[in-house]
Amino acid sequence: MKKIDQKVIKFIDEKGLIQEGDKILVALSGGPDSVFLLNFLSKYKKRFKIEIGAVHINHLLRGKEAVEDENFCRRLANDSGIPFYASVKNVKSFARENKISIEEAGREIRYSEFERISEKYGYNKIATAHNCSDNAETVLLNLIKGAGLRGISGIPFKRGNIIRPVISLTKEEILSYLEQNKINYRTDPSNLDSNYERNFLRNQIIPAIKEKLNPSFEETLLHSSEIFKDSNSYIQSVISNSFDSVVKYRDGELKLSIESLHASVKEIRAEFIKLGIEKYFLIQPTFIDLKKILNLIEKHAGEKEELSQNLSAIRERNVILIHRNEKPKVGITIKLNLGKSINVNGKDFSIKKIINTSPVYTSNKMKEYISGDKIKSSFTIRKWKPGDKFYPLGMKGTKNISDFLAEQKIPSSKKKDQLVLTNGNKIVWVVGLRIDDRFKITNNTKKVYELCMN
Repeated sequence: MKKIDQKVIKFIDEKGLIQEGDKILVALSGGPDSVFLLNFLSKYKKRFKIEIGAVHINHLLRGKEAVEDENFCRRLANDSGIPFYASVKNVKSFARENKISIEEAGREIRYSEFERISEKYGYNKIATAHNCSDNAETVLLNLIKGAGLRGISGIPFKRGNIIRPVISLTKEEILSYLEQNKINYRTDPSNLDSNYERNFLRNQIIPAIKEKLNPSFEETLLHSSEIFKDSNSYIQSVISNSFDSVVKYRDGELKLSIESLHASVKEIRAEFIKLGIEKYFLIQPTFIDLKKILNLIEKHAGEKEELSQNLSAIRERNVILIHRNEKPKVGITIKLNLGKSINVNGKDFSIKKIINTSPVYTSNKMKEYISGDKIKSSFTIRKWKPGDKFYPLGMKGTKNISDFLAEQKIPSSKKKDQLVLTNGNKIVWVVGLRIDDRFKITNNTKKVYELCMN
């Protein structure tokens, strides 16, 4: 048995990647890594007591060469008596529609197709040919971009039903093996283009590190990334135990409990925030983003920070709110006549006269009843503005809307969108909160109007 074979078998056994009876779908691009993987698993399928199949995705990115790649993979599988599945996907179109990079689109499509085909044909595991050199590139790229501990944990050798049996081998070892055994494979000329970030590391940076600093750099980084992964797993387990008490998400808004953040270990507070943003907004916050949010903990209510990727964070009394920036919902004054209904920010607002019946009061704050005896025919709904005053029901004298909202403990992030209903120059209703005392129903009321927003 060759030394390379022994190395891979030892790694598979140590990590428990393959069990007897597994049915494994191999991701086959036609490149050296995936050809090695398919050859290896085919060679040792009796040893592992497994079944294997191969899947190839044509991304429609390389024209005639892409067709030749697919034909090569089909012949390779057929010559080995291995079931072969092919799928054609327009990666460029998918990237354009979803506003993501070609690389991201290709990855999403590949794994989606792998899962679809494995489920359809009864494969319980998917094997990809990521190697030790790929891992080094990933760790370096994430370190340079400040991805944090999870980012420098590298490519996992196992994630769910996805296994990476040859991640212990370097690219050089794989190429040397294929050359010695006269095994053909396909090459992608785009891998030589160092204008791509990963290619730049692969072709220029890592070879220089190996030459000048550490010939075993890739293996060293693989071992280091495993240590990082174990450390990250421990931190994540600590976070998961108290995550729900720190982070809550509702109606597109992330809420971070300041009390719970204070109670947590200072060194991992940023991890709560990072995980929350990644989980609910599906984006990766930058180091600067996290620093801005952490600084808000010690600031006064109402303080705000603009974050990257169209996010904002605002300090409230007991929480920090994080939300996507949106265009103002209501920027103009909207007129409304009695008996009519209009749409305001996706909700129906109506005013109607109550005839031959008494008002039915409920706990619904979005429905109120007022006296219509002194009402003019046309109403206006708008956002409140500085200087607005009204007579809150049950209180004597006037109160500024700004002060009233503060007393009602309306979060700073919500204040700017607060609506008021006016008639003439008078505020009738601070929508959802309180009607004006001048429009309350009395024993002498002759006309009753129902105000409703739902």
